[in-house]
Amino acid sequence: MNRKDLATFLKVAETGSVTLAAEMLGRSQPSVTRCLQDLDASLGFALFERAGRRISLTAEGVAFEEEARRLLAMFEDLPARTLARARGTEQPMSISATYALGTGLVPHALARWPEADRPGEVRLIQAAPNAVAQDLLSGNARIGLASLPLDVPGVHAERMFSAPLVAAMPESRADEFPEETPVSLAQIASDTLVTMLDQTRLQGRIRQALDAAGVHPARAVRANSSVSTLQFTRLTGATAIVEPVTAYGTAPKGVILRPLAEEVDFTFGFFAAGGAAGARGTSDFFDLCEAALFDLVPRVRRIDDGANFQDRD
Repeated sequence: MNRKDLATFLKVAETGSVTLAAEMLGRSQPSVTRCLQDLDASLGFALFERAGRRISLTAEGVAFEEEARRLLAMFEDLPARTLARARGTEQPMSISATYALGTGLVPHALARWPEADRPGEVRLIQAAPNAVAQDLLSGNARIGLASLPLDVPGVHAERMFSAPLVAAMPESRADEFPEETPVSLAQIASDTLVTMLDQTRLQGRIRQALDAAGVHPARAVRANSSVSTLQFTRLTGATAIVEPVTAYGTAPKGVILRPLAEEVDFTFGFFAAGGAAGARGTSDFFDLCEAALFDLVPRVRRIDDGANFQDRD
């Protein structure tokens, strides 16, 4: 498997057609077909399945597509990284972050960084938590921001934080739920409820809280993006239970945020690739992220072992 194979696979995935992909790549159709067959054989599973006159990704193909994009990006960046290291010139600050932290926190942190002190190039990759860890281990990123737990050997959190989830509601309910007044799950039991899709992480804790409160919504929407949950609230009037970083960092106009009476915590950390933790740019960026957090998110707190801190509202 090489760079050309990955590029071929991604072009077929993008177009849904071997013929069209071959034309765009300047290759023959049989050579593209042979490339896909070789990939299937080396991976041990099929990447595509036939759907009428088009082909579509299998479940395994969908998972492989994200990994292939990351690998191809790493290949393409390798010459520039190597030259920068050999010549001792500044390398881009590469950040891999989960969608919540990459959307809700990183832009706020960068906005605080004086342009004269900021690295010449900043690259942001958004991915699932385990993919963030792999980016750090592979050298594809030197800074990582991800939800916890992240139990991957060789990846250690430099700073860890916790903040309670919030309820997001349409602005029309502001009189019903005054600002800073906690909202209990029982109070929103009859609402259409928007929660997270991933059962093993945040959604699992939300489900436990709902079960403990005896709340079983008749209508529910589940999404794997906090930004999507906020848009559902804005456009449909549903109530969302959402992690606080995206909520306070990106809440659209027309959406209000209220603390939950039942405290369910979102935990996350800042990570650094080996040897990068003490670098000035990395330390500065972590400081900016932390300052932005405490300005944006009520009741966020550091939870590092032995850290000397206080909750800040």
